[in-house]
Amino acid sequence: MTVHELARGFDHLDPHIGDTVHETLREFRRECPVAHSEAHGGMYVVTRADELRTVAEHGEIFSSAAEVGAVVVAPETGRVIAPLFEQDLTEHAVWRRHLQPFFTPRAAAGHAGYVRRVARELVAELVPRGEADFVPDLCARIPPLVVASLLGIPEPERPILASLVHRLAGAGSEQEASEAGQEYTDFLLAQIRARRGASGNDVLTSVVNSDIGGRLADDYELLKFAFLLVAAGNLTTTDQLASILLELACDDALRRRVVADPGLLPQVIEESVRHESAVAATGRTVVTDTELAGVPLHKGDRMLLTWGSGNRDEKYFPDGDEFKLGRPRKPHLGWGAGAHRCLGLHIARVELRVICEELLAAIPDFRAPQGFVPQRSYGVIRGVKSVPVTWRSHRAQ
Repeated sequence: MTVHELARGFDHLDPHIGDTVHETLREFRRECPVAHSEAHGGMYVVTRADELRTVAEHGEIFSSAAEVGAVVVAPETGRVIAPLFEQDLTEHAVWRRHLQPFFTPRAAAGHAGYVRRVARELVAELVPRGEADFVPDLCARIPPLVVASLLGIPEPERPILASLVHRLAGAGSEQEASEAGQEYTDFLLAQIRARRGASGNDVLTSVVNSDIGGRLADDYELLKFAFLLVAAGNLTTTDQLASILLELACDDALRRRVVADPGLLPQVIEESVRHESAVAATGRTVVTDTELAGVPLHKGDRMLLTWGSGNRDEKYFPDGDEFKLGRPRKPHLGWGAGAHRCLGLHIARVELRVICEELLAAIPDFRAPQGFVPQRSYGVIRGVKSVPVTWRSHRAQ
């Protein structure tokens, strides 16, 4: 099979491609960096760093209002355009400026205390067990609580949001998904409607009551915004944390270095974001005829931006398949690029660092079973399905 034939059948939502996707995308980079796939009605798969940046930086040509298989949203939102996430140019810039104060490094640092308290409590539960699967037992438990805090949901109600997120993600049937999705929708709509006319220094209260871009957003615009914000803050952080902990669990020397010097954690986090980007692929729609890497594109064509592929582009990272600390500082694409570069990256960095600090302080010797081969997911999000670990040290906090 030629690379072009392989590209025609490429489906980022195929559950079986997770373990081989990097090899596949490497071939695309070499032979057809803007490859055409027939999946999902047809799309162009962009794989090299330069072309990814070009698309990301030109919202006047490539719109973010695109469907390539993303998070589940409520049927009520229909074709509602989500503020910020699916907007471009001036509309996007107005919303981003409004939200920016909630996502500065200083604002992110303000969440550290809550993250540390929650992480310390959860890690303390794990310490006497001597074993765990870090994905469900730790990684998936903290991020939805942090997003709920960011939204201004009262602390007693934050576990409700977390439970609904987990139920929807783990639904075993269409009926279960529908029921969980409706409860999730009802919960968020109630939060939105309760904010009308209220005061508060949180994201949700602010966007509900502010005239942004000349008008107030309606309930269903805000509902879709909230869905996507929860997904962005929860799924990505959960999966990035799992990738970090997998690396530490499988590399004893690296883990010992970081235990001895927790100041290395920012490097570990940034290299993990490059090496296994939690945001694997996002979509764009061509809004005016153009070309990319010599490939003609027409209005209405859909693009799939494979950020993780760009982070292993040989032009910038000749040894990009390796996880390696101490790399020369080069801009990577793990946080995206252009106007839609991850707004929450400072919060994510704080959250990942604090959780790892608490875990390594309490359980410094966790490790994966000898010969463990992780099973990775792929799609819009790149993650690890399981990180089983054991440890001997039961040192309490």
